[in-house]
This record gives sequence, C-alpha cells and structure tokens, in this order.
Amino acid sequence: MAKQPISLVAVDMDGTFLRPDKTYDRDRFLVLRQRMRQAGIRFVVASGNQYWQLKSKFEASDDVAYAAENGHFLYDVGESDPLYAPQESPSAARDLLDILESHRIPYVASTAKGALIPSWMPEEDAEWARLYFHRLDEVQDMFAHAGEIVKAGVHTPDPNRFMAEFCHRLPGAFVPVIAGPEDVDFNVVGHDKAVGLKRLADHWGINLAHAIAFGDNFNDMEMLNSVGFSVAMANAAQEIRDAVDRVAPSNAEDGVLQVLEEILP
Repeated sequence: MAKQPISLVAVDMDGTFLRPDKTYDRDRFLVLRQRMRQAGIRFVVASGNQYWQLKSKFEASDDVAYAAENGHFLYDVGESDPLYAPQESPSAARDLLDILESHRIPYVASTAKGALIPSWMPEEDAEWARLYFHRLDEVQDMFAHAGEIVKAGVHTPDPNRFMAEFCHRLPGAFVPVIAGPEDVDFNVVGHDKAVGLKRLADHWGINLAHAIAFGDNFNDMEMLNSVGFSVAMANAAQEIRDAVDRVAPSNAEDGVLQVLEEILP
C-alpha cells in the first residue's frame, strides 16, 4: 500500500474501471465515492476517450474531474468548459492528415468543440468512433479543419504493424502510442495522462506522491509512473504489470473497486 495518505484517485476507463461490456457497479462505486469525499479525496477519470462520452458514465453529483483524450482536455468538477486545452498546430495537423487520408486509414480527429471523421470512412469504423466520441461530425474535407485539430486516433487491427509502418513518417508535433487492442493515439508533444493529471493536481494543490492511479494500457504508463502508488489490471500487458506497485483483479472482476474498498480510509 502507498506510504503517503491518498489525496487523489485516478482511473482509466476502458479495460480498467469499466467491465468488458462498458458498465460498472454503480451502487458499489457510490459507496466508495462517499468514502472518498469524507476523506477529502479527489476522483479523476483519465482516459483516451472524449469528455462528453466520459461524462455520460457519471452523474454531476459524483464530483468527477476529467483528463479526457489522454490529458489533452482537462475539466474540473462541475465545469463544462475545459480548464485546459492544447494549442492548435495547423501545419502539423495537415502533415498527419496527408498520411491518414492518402492511405485511407480509419481515424478520428479531435478538436476542442468535438471530434471529426472523414465521410469516406466505412460504417463499421464510424461505429467504433461513435463509441468513444459522443460529439462527432462527419466531414467531406478534413483539411478544411486542420486549424482546429489537436489530436487524432487510428482504428487498425494491428497497432504494432501500423506503428512500424507509418509512425516514422509522422510530423514531430505528434507522439504515437498504442491505446487499445485496435487503437493508436497521436498525442501532441508534451501531452499525456501524467501531464494532464499533474495540471489538475497543481490546480488543487495536491502532490502526486499522494495519488493512486489505475490503468491497463501503454497510454497509461506515464500516469502510472507519475503517482505515489500505481496499480495495473490483471488484464494488462505483462510489461505494464511489471512496472507498477500492485496488480489488481481484472476489469471483468471490478478490480478497481476491489482495491479501493481495501485501501480507502
């Protein structure tokens, strides 16, 4: 268990907090959330998913803060406007779009106002995008929106092959990271879950040495390494499990809730 008292709990969603069917035990969570409140512990959802999708999983009364889209967009408790959003880089966005559009690789592009997908994208890939991006528009000309795009994600059956084949050609403004079994995210340099979580912690005057974080994938690694006590799920890759302080039961077994029930004051 962490040596420091806990002031902040951060959880990834897919593969971590959520079960494989995208649900969680809400009654059990509410009991734990009340214990967190009584102890003055902040609760942060840190996910690659869009803010509006994440927000749909909770009630306003849950007092949740969000580090959405790998920490690119930060929302304080009860706020509908971001506490932080990255600056646009139109030239880098156009370079990224050149690769994705020329190879017809299914992708979603993120802006501060919502996400965009190209009109040529197959319906099955559009359905994937809708799962994680509830505020989503289909557009004919993605290049016309290059001045708004700050992040992107690719849907591919083989993320490792995609990384090997294309990522050496990416503009330097973006850092690729495997975010799921069929997902690769392109983060703006200097933006990841750890950076986003620290921005929120600094805003509240919390030292991340007093934080506990849960994750299951490679886009969680920086966050897991940045906190006082790190927990990987049993369903995480071995490399991730080897890098943390504790391994929790799998997301199918509500592993996050099990660990919190044990360690919360």
